[in-house]
Amino acid sequence: GGTVSIFSDAPLNLKDSRLNDKELAMLETGNAEKGLRAGRSFVTNGPLLLVAADGKLPGTVFTSDKWMKIDVKMELTTQDPVRFIEIIKNGAVAGRVPVMAPTKPGTVAATSTIEFKESGWFLVRAIADHKKTFRFASTAPFYVEIGANKQRISKASATFFLDWTRERMGRIQLDDAKQRNEVLAHHLKAEKFWQDRVAQANAE
Repeated sequence: GGTVSIFSDAPLNLKDSRLNDKELAMLETGNAEKGLRAGRSFVTNGPLLLVAADGKLPGTVFTSDKWMKIDVKMELTTQDPVRFIEIIKNGAVAGRVPVMAPTKPGTVAATSTIEFKESGWFLVRAIADHKKTFRFASTAPFYVEIGANKQRISKASATFFLDWTRERMGRIQLDDAKQRNEVLAHHLKAEKFWQDRVAQANAE
């Protein structure tokens, strides 16, 4: 796969680069449904995590004929302890940015850089150190398309979802044949989709 460099080795603090007013406005305006379909989103059950990559929001597709370097701005607001913000590249942790004073609530911000030599994706997440429950925030993915192979298709990931679809099919228990066939039709369509993805895989 491609290589990645994370250059923010120092702990985060409030003097680091925050999202600017234009980037914040991008998060706050526009059609919600259109934005969601485009992947302009993040999920959370606690921390607030705002991220812009080269000034763009999650869901953005970056394209290049050769390797590219992307600057990532991160802003985290949390009431729970968070030790670091993680950058996930193609499903694996590519870098961890330490959070200064992780036991104190507040807002921290920083920048990092991630590099790609091949097509792939990345996202940013933060996991709180909470003893009684799992609290986290994660952006939707950003996508990178380089050269002729525009999409990175993981064989392991496609196989996982193919197996999961088949496992769900095995759980269908309906006595009415018509109902069973109607439900199975959707599962069979999903099975075919993931079979095709496994066949098209260009990465492990």
